[in-house]
Amino acid sequence: MRKETFTAAEATRLEALLGHLEQLLPDDGQRAAFRRAALDPPPPTLRLNPLRLQPPALGEWLRERAEAVPWCAQAFVLADSEQRLGRTLEHALGAFYLQAKAPSLAVEALDPQPGERVLDLAAAPGGKATQIAARLGNTGLLVVNEPAGSRLPSLVGNLERCAVGNVVLSKAPGGLLARYFHNHFDRVLLDAPCSGDGVLCKDTRMLDYWSPEEAAHKAQQQKGLLRAAFHMLRPGGVLVYSTCSLSLVENEEVLSALLRRHGTNIEVLPVAGLAPAPLPPELAARYPEGFVRMARVWPHLHQTEGAFVAVLRKREPTAWDLVEGDAVEWEENGDEAQAAPVRMALEERWGFELALPEGQALVLEGRHLAMEPRAAAGMRAHFPYFVRAGLHLARRQQEHYYLSQGMVALWGDRMRGRRVMLEWPQVQALFRGEALVLDPPVPQRGEVLCSFGDWTICWGLIEEQGYRLRGMVPKWARKPNLERLL
Repeated sequence: MRKETFTAAEATRLEALLGHLEQLLPDDGQRAAFRRAALDPPPPTLRLNPLRLQPPALGEWLRERAEAVPWCAQAFVLADSEQRLGRTLEHALGAFYLQAKAPSLAVEALDPQPGERVLDLAAAPGGKATQIAARLGNTGLLVVNEPAGSRLPSLVGNLERCAVGNVVLSKAPGGLLARYFHNHFDRVLLDAPCSGDGVLCKDTRMLDYWSPEEAAHKAQQQKGLLRAAFHMLRPGGVLVYSTCSLSLVENEEVLSALLRRHGTNIEVLPVAGLAPAPLPPELAARYPEGFVRMARVWPHLHQTEGAFVAVLRKREPTAWDLVEGDAVEWEENGDEAQAAPVRMALEERWGFELALPEGQALVLEGRHLAMEPRAAAGMRAHFPYFVRAGLHLARRQQEHYYLSQGMVALWGDRMRGRRVMLEWPQVQALFRGEALVLDPPVPQRGEVLCSFGDWTICWGLIEEQGYRLRGMVPKWARKPNLERLL
């Protein structure tokens, strides 16, 4: 949120903040440009979600009408309002995620590869986690950690909407998480909690609490989290440290603390996709030569909020004083044999092959058929901060399994079962939670897929001699005034 006018105290903090940051720029011209851009709201940006089957027309529409983000092939800058984008059918179906340009750089720099074990250490609200899952293609293992319980609902909602199935959700404080994962992950993302001095152009409320003292306090927390993140990284693995802060104290100073402890064991890599914006020589001289490979995203240079990204590679294992158990001891497989008859029945009923991504398993969890990482069974049994895993694909009622929205998102377009083609007013009614009266009626009662154009919307039930359609749009996807992007 933004304020148009500032109190005297806020104006004083604003001037202090701008002066604090502009010293990092090389000349007066850039300082003046930064001041002009610092309060200019950036245009909305969305990132396509390739996990969700989507018609080619969406990508074509964006490439014709939007500006591509140079470091992320799936991201586009639009002139439209962000509020409208969040009301669209495409957003409700998980076809895209509303994510600013700057945050997407961290995951592109992380460069996760299919089949890897990846940790997102401070994940809510889930933009980077869904981006990692898309880069992994729902393969491997993605541990998504969020210690703040109040932020878990939004995180879970975004993971479900974007059909993320290779995930294990954890709620551990970052330092405690490191007691259970020793030199374990191929890649770790630490998008650290910070003062937020880079988001001034998007949210001026940060002036209510920003101060150099608050930034220094955040830096102490960041140093502990970075040390834990580095410990959990396997030798040869890649760690990305990112913040939405531009200041030295929350970036170079935090990384300097890690290098003082593990300096010979760390290689600083360049940030792919963005040329570094060097510090003035007198400031750059304070830090090791490799720090020039780290990158800042500046509002006046990149037309987005400010951010910082550093990429590190680990050379040797690290030791930890306290060991509560180790993830390598938890290798257990869920009982996939129980799920096999349910899988066969669904494939026969809907005429498709439920082909799981690499490293995933089908399990029965209570009343649900779920897809989850194979590592989830051991974590569920032994990891004290385990919250949930995977994606629900079907739900049992009596002895019958009905499709979930996750199943429709991942495989709906490949299913050859019964379909009902809807008009746009009918789609809007379904997303308001209303049942539809069909005229003429559908010949046969029972389960159907609901489609609109090239989209498979949801699973539904034909009731009352074919005159009534109840579409199972989940509550988290419902919108009273649904619009279309296309």
